[in-house]
Amino acid sequence: MPRLFATVPLLVSLLLGCTVEPASTDATRGEVLPATAPSFEADSLVGQLRLPGEGGRRGVEVHAWVATPDGEEHQIWVLPEDDGRFAQAISGALTRVHVSAGSDVHRIDAADLPPADDQGRVDLGVIDLRERLVARRVRVRAAEGASGGVVRVGLWLGPPHTGPQGELPSLGSKQFPTVELGSELEWLLPPNASAVHFLVERPASTGHTTTWRSGTQQVFGPYASSAFPLDLVMD
Repeated sequence: MPRLFATVPLLVSLLLGCTVEPASTDATRGEVLPATAPSFEADSLVGQLRLPGEGGRRGVEVHAWVATPDGEEHQIWVLPEDDGRFAQAISGALTRVHVSAGSDVHRIDAADLPPADDQGRVDLGVIDLRERLVARRVRVRAAEGASGGVVRVGLWLGPPHTGPQGELPSLGSKQFPTVELGSELEWLLPPNASAVHFLVERPASTGHTTTWRSGTQQVFGPYASSAFPLDLVMD
């Protein structure tokens, strides 16, 4: 009987121990880890593109990839200002940055990214693309007898991608310039670019409302950057 009573404190201790949530342990290193994963701090990506000529980005885009706390990676499109400067808030770990003019003309992989400063900014400095791009001009106009108005213009190297039903992408965002028909545009391209395609979208207008997604679209191309068309003529 004494031996039975002696086991009671031990049983109580074991039961109480079961109610305490143990810290997680890394089985490979034996380290005690915190109960929750550390959160990713919000940082920003800044820099400036130095482009040939003048007049804004002219089809040049900055794309950044960010890893989120759950292990996924997503792409962020960064819009440079007319002087080439860009600043974009990010949340997660920056993994790489590409600068594209139809195709990649500059890449910065994770190993080459500068560390964040004390304000959480990853500063890419000045990215000089003046020797990697050439300027080409094209006019977008209405066909004889067709109505005028505004259009949006996108450029692809290769045909524009299509959706499951063969639908073309909509150009209803700031990524694509809105211009009056009859305007001349300047684009920056790699000197040896080929299979250049333009997608031009005219919005559907109802009274005072302009709807891009239900407008009409035309694809032009392919062209080479060395043999650019003078005009894109909208029906």
